[in-house]
Amino acid sequence: MAALYGGVEGGGTHSKAVLISEDGHILAETAGPSTNHWLVGMDKCLETINDMVSKAKLLAGVNPDIPLKSLGMSLSGGERQDVIGNLMQSRFPNLSEKYYITSDAIGAMATATDKGGIVLITGTGSNCTLVNLDGSVVGCGGWGHMMGDEGSAYWIAHLAIKMVFDTMDNFIVPPHDISKIKNAMFEYFQVADRMGMLTHLYRTFEKSQFAGFCQRVAEEASAGDRLSCYIFQRAGQVLARHIVAVLPKLDKVLLKGDLGLSILCVGSVWKSWDLLKDGFLDVLSEARRTPAGRDLTKLSLLKLRHSSAVGGASLGAKHVGHTLPLDYASNVDMLYSHHFE
Repeated sequence: MAALYGGVEGGGTHSKAVLISEDGHILAETAGPSTNHWLVGMDKCLETINDMVSKAKLLAGVNPDIPLKSLGMSLSGGERQDVIGNLMQSRFPNLSEKYYITSDAIGAMATATDKGGIVLITGTGSNCTLVNLDGSVVGCGGWGHMMGDEGSAYWIAHLAIKMVFDTMDNFIVPPHDISKIKNAMFEYFQVADRMGMLTHLYRTFEKSQFAGFCQRVAEEASAGDRLSCYIFQRAGQVLARHIVAVLPKLDKVLLKGDLGLSILCVGSVWKSWDLLKDGFLDVLSEARRTPAGRDLTKLSLLKLRHSSAVGGASLGAKHVGHTLPLDYASNVDMLYSHHFE
């Protein structure tokens, strides 16, 4: 039987798996829930990966008991690489011969290009990774909702809800009226008052469900609510600050192509780019006044057409000595391009 390579994209809310033939064709794709072991536990993480990949084998007409040549996993919270790989090997010996585990950002980059750039993820959580041409990696964020996740769906939801609480306590004077956000909060969480919110905030807190309120804030912003627009502008600012944080370590070659600085945008919050744009560009325009940012004249925001599971599969194949022939140009779309004055 021809060699098959697997890839997994593991997110804080949703996950995906792919099977790819040795000539680079996607044979099957499956989806599943969160595989971030910090959120769901290691056992649930491993079981979900096994389920998704086993289902992909069946969809591709492959015997589930025949191991893949490699399984490359691009995981949110995937820093415990040796532990995850060894546990997968021992618990599911027929899933794959070899395992390669990397972060969600590196898997996304491997899906889009082999030339380096910046990955900026904002889904349930957020993080930023710079990959230089020499392979060096610099990160900012990715520490979870207790210590970061700035600009993410969780962060947006939390900021909106906290502004409601603080305004009702007369602790702050809000920049705009809170009525739309307050009513949306009570409706989304199905409570009548702030006391009802405490169960969702503490006793039954679930990060992905809490982050889902971001969608309601986006809807209010799109309908013209000024506070919701303000919150998304703030989100755009803090997302751009991730870029500013890694600029001092950026290889200047990455600024000189036709696209300028390529920023790969991953995660559902980028669907609201129009709401993020002003705050995002304001911060980067200001950064151009610094030594690290003065050579930044153009940037291109790119979106993946395919799951970063494809990049995971590619990295896994390289780990066992095979190069999958990926068409990088067909894996991305242009989200936005900007020339600075």
